Amino acid sequence: MIVHTLLAVLLAATFAGGFEQPYVDGAYYRYAAGTQLGPWTVTRGDVDLASNALWQVTEGRQNLDLDGGQHGAVATTFPTEPLLTYRISYDLAGNYAGPPAVKTGELRVNGKLIQPLSFDTTGKTATNMGFVRRTAYVLAKGTSFTLEFASTTTPAGYGPVIDDVRVDPCLLIICPRTNAPAA
Repeated sequence: MIVHTLLAVLLAATFAGGFEQPYVDGAYYRYAAGTQLGPWTVTRGDVDLASNALWQVTEGRQNLDLDGGQHGAVATTFPTEPLLTYRISYDLAGNYAGPPAVKTGELRVNGKLIQPLSFDTTGKTATNMGFVRRTAYVLAKGTSFTLEFASTTTPAGYGPVIDDVRVDPCLLIICPRTNAPAA
């Protein structure tokens, strides 16, 4: 019975949170703190929701620059099963249109830094953003956790770009070996 329940959780609990809502009619649109973007909420500053009319995306037709005119952050909360490990994966690039060349940010779970973000935009273009797939692992302690992406790029205005965020539960014996911080 426990194995059956665990398998049901593993198969049903995948979170896929791209940036397809709201629909951007044009190249991009800036959203301020408090705005809902599909399952995501802008938690501070502002962000630019960009379409494939502006630059390359990896999933759907839109992605997110974590800097609008200032440092921005987005967060979402979803249910978890206590003591299960969750794999967080996402595509990372940077807004190459302005300084600095290296864009920085943070991936946080329940306010705790899980992974620093860093991406060098040198030589990148609208058709070759240079996206890389990043992965982090977190052990759930409770029945939900809040996932947040935030920019720390200085000066603000051209930040890290994220797309195709996924959160999948996995058994520790199935996950690659890692030191997963508790959420």
